[in-house]
Amino acid sequence: MSRSIIQDKKSGQCFLCGARGVPLEEHHVFGGGCRKLSEHYGLKVYLCHSCHNEPPRGVHFSKEEREKLQARVQKAAMKHYGWRTEDFIKIFGRNFVLEED
Repeated sequence: MSRSIIQDKKSGQCFLCGARGVPLEEHHVFGGGCRKLSEHYGLKVYLCHSCHNEPPRGVHFSKEEREKLQARVQKAAMKHYGWRTEDFIKIFGRNFVLEED
């Protein structure tokens, strides 16, 4: 299992809401067919259960929250690995960063 390049689990806080002292759940930011790639490149974050898997704002229920997280993590991955947008697309199949981001 690869470590996250985004967040140290030892930080003890939810990546999205900042909650502390709650159990954290590992979330592969680019899931589905890209889950193994997220694992390989360390593109995962630690979320409280509410931000992870509870409606209406959890990333598994809210497309808006999920896409904001994916754009944020794409930017971090591109910086960390020195990728251009085209490099990211070759690996993950699409660009998650909107032009206005």
